[in-house]
Amino acid sequence: MSGPDPGDRSRRLASTARETGGSLYDHTQQTLLTGIAITIPLIVTLYVLTVALDFISGALDPFIAVLRWVGVIEEFERVQFVSFLIELGVYPYVVDFFTELVALIVLFLVVATVGTVGRNRYGERIIDYVDLLITSIPGVGTVYKSFRRMGDVMLDEGGENFQEIKLVQCFEEDMYVLGFVTSDSPPTIEESTGHEDMVSMFLPLAPNPVTGGLLTYVPESQVYDIDMTVEEGVRSILTSGVATGEDVQEPSQLTMDDLKRVTDLDWRASGRSDDGDETGDDR
Repeated sequence: MSGPDPGDRSRRLASTARETGGSLYDHTQQTLLTGIAITIPLIVTLYVLTVALDFISGALDPFIAVLRWVGVIEEFERVQFVSFLIELGVYPYVVDFFTELVALIVLFLVVATVGTVGRNRYGERIIDYVDLLITSIPGVGTVYKSFRRMGDVMLDEGGENFQEIKLVQCFEEDMYVLGFVTSDSPPTIEESTGHEDMVSMFLPLAPNPVTGGLLTYVPESQVYDIDMTVEEGVRSILTSGVATGEDVQEPSQLTMDDLKRVTDLDWRASGRSDDGDETGDDR
């Protein structure tokens, strides 16, 4: 009997090496992507905070110069504990630390003040004028408007919440999209279409519903119940269907008025064909 073919053994070893290399490459790629997804938001947040603190620290320099000019700094340096720090040579570091601390406190106070003003009726008008002024600046206005929309969606609580989430047959047979029931359709819509028991639905676009969506008026016969909460539906849309499940952390609840205001698009009633093709009464 002939022994094992050395060629077969070599091919098996080469195949095993390729599989091991591919598995190692995939593992490394996934590890790096996970690390990037976690660190990038942290880096951006720290960068924004650093820029804000540096700006405030620079704005405090004239104020500190005035204090030094009137002699307040000199009196402060005569304090026994401060003199001790000067002798140790750590006084400049302590001053830098307190300057950053004061800058952080000032930043907090500014944010709190803006938030307080923004919740006031007259303050809202002032902020609207500021928004109009900034958004009119070419280039800067586009960036500001995008972040402003995101902030409005996350923080504004003035509107009514979405009532329910449903499945709606859309585009073609056996193709369904998630939609949010907002209210019953106006009687004029039902009279114009010849349908009864219609509902108003907002169909957001994934993955970012703030960029647009469709306001539709749909017969109840084409609307299907789904065992999903509004929060789960929003999460599914924001993640393009990736995060769908109760074990995923729920986002803040979005409101209909939020999305109406920030989409900045013309609301269009969805056209319906006249062929009478409707789904059954199962809902």
